[in-house]
Amino acid sequence: MGPAAAAARSWHAPAPSLTVTGAVATATTYSLSQLQALPQTTFTVTRTSRWSASRTDTDQGVPVETLVNAAQPTLPAAKNALLRVTVEVSSEWGRSVTFALGELDSGFGNHPADLAVQENGHRLAAPELVVPGDTVPVRTLDDVDRIAVAVQNPSPTTPPTPGALTIEDGPHTAVLSAAELGGLPAQTLNVTFQAGTATQQHVETGPTLQAVLRVAHIRAGLDTWVAAVGSDGYVATVTPAEAWVGGRPLLISLSEDGTALTQPRLVTDGDVKGGRYVSGVVDLVVGQSQNPGRAWQTDR
Repeated sequence: MGPAAAAARSWHAPAPSLTVTGAVATATTYSLSQLQALPQTTFTVTRTSRWSASRTDTDQGVPVETLVNAAQPTLPAAKNALLRVTVEVSSEWGRSVTFALGELDSGFGNHPADLAVQENGHRLAAPELVVPGDTVPVRTLDDVDRIAVAVQNPSPTTPPTPGALTIEDGPHTAVLSAAELGGLPAQTLNVTFQAGTATQQHVETGPTLQAVLRVAHIRAGLDTWVAAVGSDGYVATVTPAEAWVGGRPLLISLSEDGTALTQPRLVTDGDVKGGRYVSGVVDLVVGQSQNPGRAWQTDR
Protein backbone atom coordinates (compact mmCIF):
# COMPACT_ATOMS: atom_id res chain seq x y z
CA MET A 1 0.00 0.00 0.00
CA GLY A 2 1.61 3.29 -1.14
CA PRO A 3 1.38 6.75 0.45
CA ALA A 4 -1.77 7.69 -1.49
CA ALA A 5 -3.56 4.54 -0.35
CA ALA A 6 -2.39 5.16 3.19
CA ALA A 7 -3.85 8.66 3.14
CA ALA A 8 -7.18 7.24 1.99
CA ARG A 9 -7.65 5.18 5.17
CA SER A 10 -10.64 6.38 7.11
CA TRP A 11 -9.83 8.84 9.90
CA HIS A 12 -11.80 6.77 12.38
CA ALA A 13 -10.06 3.45 11.54
CA PRO A 14 -8.42 1.83 14.57
CA ALA A 15 -4.65 2.10 14.87
CA PRO A 16 -3.11 -0.85 13.00
CA SER A 17 -1.43 -3.59 14.99
CA LEU A 18 0.13 -6.96 14.24
CA THR A 19 -0.28 -10.08 16.36
CA VAL A 20 2.08 -13.07 16.24
CA THR A 21 0.24 -16.06 17.63
CA GLY A 22 -0.21 -19.82 17.35
CA ALA A 23 2.35 -22.46 18.34
CA VAL A 24 4.70 -20.02 20.05
CA ALA A 25 5.99 -19.55 23.58
CA THR A 26 5.47 -15.79 23.50
CA ALA A 27 2.47 -14.49 21.57
CA THR A 28 3.09 -10.80 20.89
CA THR A 29 1.15 -7.83 19.56
CA TYR A 30 3.08 -4.99 17.93
CA SER A 31 1.81 -1.50 17.26
CA LEU A 32 2.91 0.08 14.00
CA SER A 33 5.29 2.36 15.89
CA GLN A 34 6.83 -0.67 17.63
CA LEU A 35 7.42 -2.36 14.27
CA GLN A 36 8.99 0.83 12.96
CA ALA A 37 11.30 0.96 16.01
CA LEU A 38 12.71 -2.53 15.36
CA PRO A 39 15.94 -2.97 13.34
CA GLN A 40 14.97 -2.40 9.72
CA THR A 41 15.90 -4.15 6.49
CA THR A 42 16.06 -2.13 3.27
CA PHE A 43 14.98 -3.76 0.00
CA THR A 44 13.70 -2.82 -3.45
CA VAL A 45 10.27 -3.86 -4.67
CA THR A 46 8.73 -3.71 -8.15
CA ARG A 47 5.01 -3.01 -7.87
CA THR A 48 2.46 -3.41 -10.64
CA SER A 49 -1.04 -2.03 -11.01
CA ARG A 50 -3.84 -2.50 -13.50
CA TRP A 51 -4.16 1.27 -13.65
CA SER A 52 -0.52 2.30 -14.14
CA ALA A 53 2.90 1.12 -15.26
CA SER A 54 5.08 -0.88 -12.89
CA ARG A 55 7.40 1.02 -10.58
CA THR A 56 10.36 0.15 -8.39
CA ASP A 57 10.29 1.36 -4.77
CA THR A 58 12.75 1.27 -1.90
CA ASP A 59 11.10 -0.15 1.21
CA GLN A 60 12.12 -0.64 4.80
CA GLY A 61 10.64 -3.19 7.13
CA VAL A 62 11.06 -6.19 9.39
CA PRO A 63 11.65 -9.75 8.15
CA VAL A 64 8.76 -12.10 8.93
CA GLU A 65 11.35 -14.64 10.11
CA THR A 66 12.57 -12.18 12.76
CA LEU A 67 9.09 -11.80 14.26
CA VAL A 68 8.43 -15.56 14.20
CA ASN A 69 11.73 -16.38 15.88
CA ALA A 70 11.16 -13.69 18.50
CA ALA A 71 7.88 -15.42 19.42
CA GLN A 72 9.79 -18.71 19.88
CA PRO A 73 7.95 -21.49 18.00
CA THR A 74 7.28 -24.50 20.22
CA LEU A 75 9.43 -27.13 18.53
CA PRO A 76 9.62 -30.87 19.15
CA ALA A 77 12.89 -32.57 19.98
CA ALA A 78 13.65 -33.51 16.38
CA LYS A 79 16.41 -32.89 13.87
CA ASN A 80 16.00 -29.54 12.07
CA ALA A 81 12.70 -29.04 13.88
CA LEU A 82 12.35 -25.45 12.61
CA LEU A 83 11.76 -26.93 9.14
CA ARG A 84 8.39 -28.21 10.43
CA VAL A 85 7.16 -24.66 11.02
CA THR A 86 4.57 -23.03 8.76
CA VAL A 87 3.75 -19.34 8.91
CA GLU A 88 0.39 -17.91 7.82
CA VAL A 89 0.37 -14.16 7.19
CA SER A 90 -3.10 -12.59 7.02
CA SER A 91 -4.53 -9.18 6.21
CA GLU A 92 -7.47 -7.50 7.87
CA TRP A 93 -9.37 -7.98 4.57
CA GLY A 94 -9.34 -11.78 4.87
CA ARG A 95 -6.55 -12.73 2.47
CA SER A 96 -3.70 -14.96 3.59
CA VAL A 97 -0.38 -16.33 2.38
CA THR A 98 1.43 -19.28 3.96
CA PHE A 99 5.20 -19.78 4.08
CA ALA A 100 7.41 -22.60 5.24
CA LEU A 101 9.80 -21.08 7.78
CA GLY A 102 12.52 -23.08 6.01
CA GLU A 103 11.98 -21.01 2.87
CA LEU A 104 12.55 -17.78 4.80
CA ASP A 105 15.47 -19.00 6.93
CA SER A 106 18.81 -17.68 5.69
CA GLY A 107 20.49 -21.01 6.38
CA PHE A 108 18.05 -23.01 4.26
CA GLY A 109 15.80 -21.41 1.63
CA ASN A 110 17.25 -17.91 2.11
CA HIS A 111 14.20 -16.41 0.35
CA PRO A 112 12.99 -13.76 2.84
CA ALA A 113 9.59 -12.15 3.21
CA ASP A 114 9.32 -8.75 4.87
CA LEU A 115 6.70 -6.58 6.51
CA ALA A 116 7.27 -3.17 4.93
CA VAL A 117 6.49 -0.19 7.16
CA GLN A 118 8.10 2.51 5.01
CA GLU A 119 8.06 3.12 1.25
CA ASN A 120 10.39 5.60 -0.46
CA GLY A 121 10.92 7.40 2.83
CA HIS A 122 7.20 7.62 3.64
CA ARG A 123 5.70 5.73 6.54
CA LEU A 124 2.93 3.31 5.62
CA ALA A 125 -0.37 3.38 7.48
CA ALA A 126 -0.26 -0.41 8.02
CA PRO A 127 2.30 -3.21 7.47
CA GLU A 128 2.56 -4.63 3.95
CA LEU A 129 3.81 -8.16 3.25
CA VAL A 130 6.42 -8.11 0.49
CA VAL A 131 8.53 -10.95 -0.93
CA PRO A 132 11.30 -9.12 -2.82
CA GLY A 133 12.70 -12.23 -4.54
CA ASP A 134 9.41 -13.40 -6.08
CA THR A 135 9.05 -13.32 -9.85
CA VAL A 136 5.57 -11.75 -9.61
CA PRO A 137 4.10 -9.93 -6.58
CA VAL A 138 1.12 -12.20 -5.91
CA ARG A 139 2.26 -12.89 -2.35
CA THR A 140 2.06 -9.17 -1.52
CA LEU A 141 -0.57 -8.34 1.13
CA ASP A 142 -1.73 -4.92 2.30
CA ASP A 143 -2.84 -4.20 5.86
CA VAL A 144 -1.26 -7.24 7.51
CA ASP A 145 -2.62 -7.76 11.03
CA ARG A 146 -1.78 -11.38 11.96
CA ILE A 147 0.98 -13.96 11.75
CA ALA A 148 -0.10 -17.45 12.83
CA VAL A 149 2.64 -19.99 13.53
CA ALA A 150 2.04 -23.75 13.32
CA VAL A 151 4.31 -26.76 13.75
CA GLN A 152 3.58 -29.80 11.60
CA ASN A 153 4.29 -33.15 13.30
CA PRO A 154 2.81 -35.90 11.10
CA SER A 155 3.89 -39.49 11.62
CA PRO A 156 5.10 -41.70 8.76
CA THR A 157 2.93 -44.44 7.37
CA THR A 158 4.06 -47.66 5.75
CA PRO A 159 3.69 -47.57 1.95
CA PRO A 160 1.28 -50.25 0.68
CA THR A 161 3.91 -51.19 -1.92
CA PRO A 162 7.60 -50.25 -2.27
CA GLY A 163 8.07 -46.81 -3.80
CA ALA A 164 4.45 -45.77 -3.25
CA LEU A 165 3.56 -42.34 -1.89
CA THR A 166 0.57 -41.41 0.28
CA ILE A 167 -0.87 -37.91 -0.11
CA GLU A 168 -3.18 -36.68 2.64
CA ASP A 169 -5.28 -33.51 2.53
CA GLY A 170 -7.58 -33.54 5.53
CA PRO A 171 -10.04 -36.42 5.05
CA HIS A 172 -8.91 -36.91 1.44
CA THR A 173 -6.20 -39.56 0.96
CA ALA A 174 -4.64 -40.74 -2.28
CA VAL A 175 -1.94 -43.34 -2.82
CA LEU A 176 0.28 -43.20 -5.90
CA SER A 177 2.19 -46.34 -6.75
CA ALA A 178 5.78 -46.29 -7.95
CA ALA A 179 4.50 -47.00 -11.46
CA GLU A 180 2.03 -44.10 -11.31
CA LEU A 181 4.72 -41.73 -10.07
CA GLY A 182 7.06 -42.95 -12.80
CA GLY A 183 4.38 -42.31 -15.42
CA LEU A 184 4.17 -38.60 -14.63
CA PRO A 185 6.12 -36.07 -16.75
CA ALA A 186 9.64 -35.89 -15.33
CA GLN A 187 12.10 -33.05 -14.96
CA THR A 188 15.83 -33.25 -14.31
CA LEU A 189 17.60 -30.84 -11.94
CA ASN A 190 21.30 -30.41 -11.23
CA VAL A 191 21.29 -29.44 -7.55
CA THR A 192 23.96 -28.20 -5.15
CA PHE A 193 23.62 -27.77 -1.38
CA GLN A 194 25.57 -27.86 1.85
CA ALA A 195 25.48 -31.00 4.00
CA GLY A 196 27.46 -30.44 7.17
CA THR A 197 30.77 -28.92 6.08
CA ALA A 198 30.70 -30.53 2.63
CA THR A 199 29.05 -29.51 -0.63
CA GLN A 200 26.91 -32.10 -2.38
CA GLN A 201 25.98 -32.09 -6.06
CA HIS A 202 23.40 -34.43 -7.54
CA VAL A 203 21.33 -34.98 -10.65
CA GLU A 204 17.71 -35.52 -9.58
CA THR A 205 14.92 -36.70 -11.89
CA GLY A 206 11.20 -37.00 -11.23
CA PRO A 207 7.85 -35.21 -11.39
CA THR A 208 7.30 -31.81 -9.85
CA LEU A 209 5.51 -31.55 -6.53
CA GLN A 210 2.68 -29.74 -8.30
CA ALA A 211 2.27 -32.60 -10.78
CA VAL A 212 1.97 -35.05 -7.89
CA LEU A 213 -0.61 -32.88 -6.11
CA ARG A 214 -2.57 -32.47 -9.33
CA VAL A 215 -2.83 -36.20 -10.02
CA ALA A 216 -3.92 -36.65 -6.38
CA HIS A 217 -6.75 -34.16 -7.12
CA ILE A 218 -5.46 -31.54 -4.70
CA ARG A 219 -5.90 -27.94 -5.75
CA ALA A 220 -3.30 -25.77 -4.09
CA GLY A 221 -3.24 -22.04 -3.44
CA LEU A 222 -1.03 -19.41 -1.88
CA ASP A 223 -2.19 -20.62 1.53
CA THR A 224 -1.19 -24.28 0.96
CA TRP A 225 1.66 -26.02 2.75
CA VAL A 226 3.05 -29.52 2.27
CA ALA A 227 4.91 -31.56 4.90
CA ALA A 228 7.14 -34.27 3.44
CA VAL A 229 7.48 -37.18 5.86
CA GLY A 230 10.39 -39.59 5.61
CA SER A 231 10.17 -43.24 6.57
CA ASP A 232 12.42 -42.43 9.56
CA GLY A 233 9.99 -39.74 10.82
CA TYR A 234 12.01 -36.78 9.51
CA VAL A 235 9.71 -33.91 8.44
CA ALA A 236 10.26 -30.75 6.41
CA THR A 237 7.68 -28.33 5.01
CA VAL A 238 7.47 -26.48 1.71
CA THR A 239 4.78 -24.50 -0.08
CA PRO A 240 3.80 -24.89 -3.74
CA ALA A 241 4.09 -21.10 -4.08
CA GLU A 242 7.86 -21.40 -3.66
CA ALA A 243 7.97 -22.97 -7.10
CA TRP A 244 5.17 -20.94 -8.75
CA VAL A 245 6.34 -17.44 -7.84
CA GLY A 246 9.51 -17.94 -5.80
CA GLY A 247 11.37 -19.49 -8.72
CA ARG A 248 12.49 -22.45 -6.56
CA PRO A 249 11.72 -25.80 -8.24
CA LEU A 250 10.23 -28.50 -6.00
CA LEU A 251 10.74 -32.05 -7.24
CA ILE A 252 9.66 -35.50 -6.11
CA SER A 253 12.81 -37.24 -7.27
CA LEU A 254 12.63 -40.88 -8.33
CA SER A 255 16.22 -41.14 -9.56
CA GLU A 256 19.46 -39.68 -8.20
CA ASP A 257 22.65 -39.56 -10.25
CA GLY A 258 21.18 -42.07 -12.67
CA THR A 259 20.18 -44.61 -10.02
CA ALA A 260 16.55 -45.34 -9.21
CA LEU A 261 15.57 -44.52 -5.63
CA THR A 262 13.74 -47.14 -3.59
CA GLN A 263 11.53 -44.37 -2.16
CA PRO A 264 10.97 -40.83 -3.50
CA ARG A 265 13.01 -37.87 -2.35
CA LEU A 266 11.78 -34.29 -1.90
CA VAL A 267 14.19 -31.91 -3.66
CA THR A 268 14.20 -28.18 -2.90
CA ASP A 269 16.41 -26.69 -5.57
CA GLY A 270 18.00 -23.40 -4.52
CA ASP A 271 18.23 -24.09 -0.78
CA VAL A 272 21.57 -23.30 0.84
CA LYS A 273 21.57 -26.39 3.05
CA GLY A 274 20.04 -29.78 2.35
CA GLY A 275 17.73 -29.94 5.38
CA ARG A 276 14.60 -29.84 3.23
CA TYR A 277 15.88 -32.59 0.94
CA VAL A 278 13.80 -35.36 2.52
CA SER A 279 14.91 -38.87 1.59
CA GLY A 280 12.66 -41.92 1.79
CA VAL A 281 9.45 -39.89 1.53
CA VAL A 282 6.40 -42.01 2.33
CA ASP A 283 3.82 -39.26 2.96
CA LEU A 284 2.96 -35.81 1.69
CA VAL A 285 0.65 -34.18 4.23
CA VAL A 286 -1.13 -31.15 2.77
CA GLY A 287 -2.71 -28.31 4.73
CA GLN A 288 -4.62 -25.17 3.86
CA SER A 289 -5.17 -21.90 5.68
CA GLN A 290 -8.13 -21.76 8.03
CA ASN A 291 -8.75 -18.24 6.78
CA PRO A 292 -11.83 -18.21 4.47
CA GLY A 293 -10.33 -15.55 2.25
CA ARG A 294 -8.40 -17.83 -0.13
CA ALA A 295 -6.02 -16.18 -2.58
CA TRP A 296 -4.87 -17.08 -6.10
CA GLN A 297 -5.50 -20.77 -6.39
CA THR A 298 -4.07 -22.77 -9.27
CA ASP A 299 -4.34 -26.24 -10.67
CA ARG A 300 -1.39 -25.98 -13.03
